[in-house]
Amino acid sequence: MAEIVVGLDVSVPAQAALAWAAAQARLTGQQLRAVHAVFPWGDYLAAGGYIPLSMPSQAVEDHQRDMVMKLFAAVRPESTWTLDLITDDPGPALVAASRAASLLVIGTREHTGWGRLLHGSVSHYCLSHAHCPVLAVPVERSPAVADTDEPPATATGAGQEPIRVGT
Repeated sequence: MAEIVVGLDVSVPAQAALAWAAAQARLTGQQLRAVHAVFPWGDYLAAGGYIPLSMPSQAVEDHQRDMVMKLFAAVRPESTWTLDLITDDPGPALVAASRAASLLVIGTREHTGWGRLLHGSVSHYCLSHAHCPVLAVPVERSPAVADTDEPPATATGAGQEPIRVGT
């Protein structure tokens, strides 16, 4: 059976993508696979790449993964849905997952300036390289979440109940 793959991190756009993908999977009876990929900074640094000013500690990575697991649980996943927690460059990881997918769902957020230079654009990468159709879920911009990569307190997808992160 074909599956819907959704990119998931703690951002508002990714939460909206998850909410939309979960609703679509239920509507169509498809499986859902959420993919949370964390860039392998250690591998990048070992290859002589850029050294970030503040590398995330293992505790920060563990906390983010815990938050992602809570976000996934918040959509009340069906017993056959999966969440993949992997260490990989997010763009190529999602493209690889798209090989077996009927649809790849991603959230969109615009990095500007240094953010775009350092992080690139996972959504643009997926749109250019995916092996299946890609749906980019926009999020209504508000002053509270417009230009931040900080984890939100709540997020909503079109027609979905809010996903609440840690209270």
